Amino acid sequence: MSYKTKNVMAIGAHPDDVEFGCSGTLCNHISNNDYVVMVVMTNTESVDGVTGEIIRTKEENQEEARCAAKVIGCDIEFLPFKDLHVPFSFESVSKLEGLIKKYNIDTIYTHWAGDANQDHISTFKTTMAAARYIPNIFCYEQIPIPRVSENSINSNYYVDITKTFDKKIETALCHKSQIKKYKSHGFDVPENLKTLAKFRGIQANCKYAESFQVIKIINRTEI
Repeated sequence: MSYKTKNVMAIGAHPDDVEFGCSGTLCNHISNNDYVVMVVMTNTESVDGVTGEIIRTKEENQEEARCAAKVIGCDIEFLPFKDLHVPFSFESVSKLEGLIKKYNIDTIYTHWAGDANQDHISTFKTTMAAARYIPNIFCYEQIPIPRVSENSINSNYYVDITKTFDKKIETALCHKSQIKKYKSHGFDVPENLKTLAKFRGIQANCKYAESFQVIKIINRTEI
């Protein structure tokens, strides 16, 4: 019996979202000889929404995201939207759907509907519209920092990332500027990622895990 190789797309509003959310799972896909492409909805500098201060230049964003993609072993695409202003619109849906068709995608990972970041929510909505024909869609957790929402993510699907956890951290460390930013506010992102992975691992009865909310899943085998 042989199983069809999957064509996987992981979608994030910003560089680092996918890496912090589901890079361990993506590394598992690569190990299984699945094709993986990471899509970043924004392709501008990252700015502070209150002060307007530039946190990461466009060049830093691209360099750090490409570093992470290289660690994972996947391809990467950038869509042309602006940080803090990711739309849910005809343009965002059509551009994302174009990439889904280009790569013949059958499995998608994206933000979840209850996320507390406006760009993440718009990315989720865009994905739901663009991926309406895709059989397998999973939502990953938001970065483990003090960001809460009214309803927690419904974790109903777990992936054992014990073998790929070190790669997840290596992938996260590519985002030096983000880790530095959060550290200046007292948050150790790599340590928080480890804590979350251990917690999800306890739930899933393994050392480290990533959890997801399933939007839909279809299992098919080829004989």
